Amino acid sequence: MNLLSTYEKFSQAHPAKGALAAFRQAGYDYALKKGLPTRKDEEWHYTSVKVLADNSFQPSALNAVAPSHDTMVEIKKAINPEFTNLVFFNGVFNKTLSSDLPTGLTMRELGEYPDQFDDTFDALNGAYAETPYMVHLAKETSVEKPVNFVFFTSNEAGSAVMVNPRIRFEVGARASLKVVESHYGMSGTSYFANSVFDLQVGDSAKVIYVRVQADSLNAVNIGRTRISLGKHANLESLAFSTGAQLSRHNLDLVLKEKGSTSEVLGIYAVQGTQHVDNTTMIDHAVGECVTHQLYKGILDGSGRSAFNGKILIRKDAQKADSSQLNNNLLLSNKAEADSKPSIEVHADDVKAGHGSTVGQLNKEELFYLLSRAIPKDKAIAMLSYGYLSEVLYKISDDSIQKWLTKHLDEAFARLHLN
Repeated sequence: MNLLSTYEKFSQAHPAKGALAAFRQAGYDYALKKGLPTRKDEEWHYTSVKVLADNSFQPSALNAVAPSHDTMVEIKKAINPEFTNLVFFNGVFNKTLSSDLPTGLTMRELGEYPDQFDDTFDALNGAYAETPYMVHLAKETSVEKPVNFVFFTSNEAGSAVMVNPRIRFEVGARASLKVVESHYGMSGTSYFANSVFDLQVGDSAKVIYVRVQADSLNAVNIGRTRISLGKHANLESLAFSTGAQLSRHNLDLVLKEKGSTSEVLGIYAVQGTQHVDNTTMIDHAVGECVTHQLYKGILDGSGRSAFNGKILIRKDAQKADSSQLNNNLLLSNKAEADSKPSIEVHADDVKAGHGSTVGQLNKEELFYLLSRAIPKDKAIAMLSYGYLSEVLYKISDDSIQKWLTKHLDEAFARLHLN
């Protein structure tokens, strides 16, 4: 596998000891044995990662460089002054560009690692782990400003780079937090971002988690988010994707204690030949939990989307309440949306439903706007924007809504609506 060809060189240049060394080796062994997924694999039926096999991506740590002046300008655009920003350039934490941590929040190098991997990309992330971090929010602590993990990637040294950030975030019992995981890159550059974000939410804690993927349109972004909810925990989650040539986000949510509630949302807007994949797994491990899932996307040009969602309600998860819906709006005859929602139920006292739609703009609504002398491109933009913003405004924090609206505006400016 091309992605593993630099492992030995990386290990020699950045040696690790103890648990991290063992974790790296385990990741390498797993990825080497498993290989990259193909479309013959059921979970990757709609998404090809052949681009990763055909190109060479060097770990950024092998040629670490400081950001150029032009890159610094772009990084600062990705920093929201209303947030607490923790900035990573090419996978490395940049203390100078980052905010001070609020009271009750700590960050240190991760000391303990999982003993198994979910797939090849999870293993690759482990194999090339440079400095994984543990972030902890103390119990009964409320952080007002959203905490924004800004991952910015750029080919300063000229070669296509690979970054593998890994964050484990533990939120204490009865704490309150808004966290944003943001991925950006220098426009026009080719790179591979492969991230893992583990979020553990304690009993009666309240968390808003938003993942923003606004990478370079030449990039590949593969990300995995694992979330587990404690007793009576409350979660608002949104996966927002408008960038990258190829992107895939795996969201694994486990409701492990009774009384937890979650709203799982997704927005994507693709154009040209972009491909976006959202794969979700909602695991009702216990009963008396509620999950509502809604993913909506628009596709222009020859853009493609894939949604592969699964709800698992286990045998003893009585009185579980779970719904799943994926809606797609095609703005071009060449666009394609593949959707596969599913529910697996092993309990008999549950409320569950799922569905998906793929369609075009309502002709009557479009005609109404045209009859009011609104140009066709603006009419299409208005209807499409309203279609997506419905999901955006389900996030309860105003500052995050404002930040995402800015990103959505930028995505719509790139669409060729006619």
